Amino acid sequence: MSADPRKADEYRIPAASLKKGDLVNVSPGDDDWQEVLTVHVNAGTATDDATRTFLKSLGGRYVMVELTDLANVDNTIYVDEEGVGFINGEDESDDVPVADLASQENGLRIYLFTKHELVTVRSTS
Repeated sequence: MSADPRKADEYRIPAASLKKGDLVNVSPGDDDWQEVLTVHVNAGTATDDATRTFLKSLGGRYVMVELTDLANVDNTIYVDEEGVGFINGEDESDDVPVADLASQENGLRIYLFTKHELVTVRSTS
């Protein structure tokens, strides 16, 4: 019997070891998984002067990580005849368009982790 190829293992690694493409659980216990877009271990990896100045001010004590910002839509949804998605209202409240609650297409979170802080990542390989 072969292993399920969708199986995912979780690990805790130092924030300074994060790489673009890693999946990070920024709220362990709440399953808030986000994809790492950029990791700045020092000012030398910054692409703009403001970020470079900010990272220099941290003196190498922190790792700046840019992550996706995709919120879960946990409610039941339906799609109307015009192709608009709605979240069913609760307790007689009006239904809400999914677009009002879904994350922006290019949503971004910026986190600071201490360079030795352990973060939970998911491996799918």
